[in-house]
Formats: sequence, structure tokens, C-alpha cells
Amino acid sequence: MNKLFSSLLSMLCLTAACSAGDDGRILTPKEFDKAVTGDTTAYIIDVRRASEFAEGHLRDAHSLDVLSQDAFADGIRLLDKSRTYYIYCRSGRRSQEAYRLMTAEGLNVYDMKGGINAWIGEGLPIVK
Repeated sequence: MNKLFSSLLSMLCLTAACSAGDDGRILTPKEFDKAVTGDTTAYIIDVRRASEFAEGHLRDAHSLDVLSQDAFADGIRLLDKSRTYYIYCRSGRRSQEAYRLMTAEGLNVYDMKGGINAWIGEGLPIVK
């Protein structure tokens, strides 16, 4: 009985650790800002449409529209795998797809939880 309990506990801890690792790649706006500031390899990508980018974006962000599938696929193939990519969209949905595509290409990626809406909600600055 004790071995069974111990095995179950180990499985639970392993599952929790794996989940925490995945969640560690999704940062709150303030964590995102701090990570970008402290990372000399940081490259920020706004995965929204160009028109949304023009309405306001994070300082030093580059536009690469995930909804333009061919252009996005071509764009991420050109990215330097030695850099760290910080991505965001409006609310977090599109950046989840971008995250999936980018990590499949072997890129080191962090996603911002809640997107630029959450960023603005935290009172953090944008560029227009």
C-alpha cells in the first residue's frame, strides 16, 4: 500500500512539473517586460495583422502576421535560432498558434498571457 501511494505521489509530482514547465513559457505582461529587458538575445514579435500593429505595439516589436500562413512560415524559417523570441497578439489566442509553429521550428519562444490587451490593462506603454 505504501509503495502504491508513493508511486501515485511521484506520478502526480512529475505531471505537475511538466505542466509548470509549459506554463513557464507563458508570461504575464510584467514578467514579459522584465524578461525582455534582461535578455540580450530578445526579439519581440507582434503576430497581429499589420493594421493592428499600426494602431499600437510594444517598443522594439517586429510585425509578423500569423494569419498570413505562408508569409509567417517563411518568416520564422529565417529567424536566428540563437535568439529568444517574445511573442504577443491582441488577447493571446493567435500567439498560442504562433508559439506552436515557432517551437516546432526549434525556436526558443515565450508568449505573453492576455496579449497587448493585458499589457495595456497593466498600464504598460505602447508605441503608435
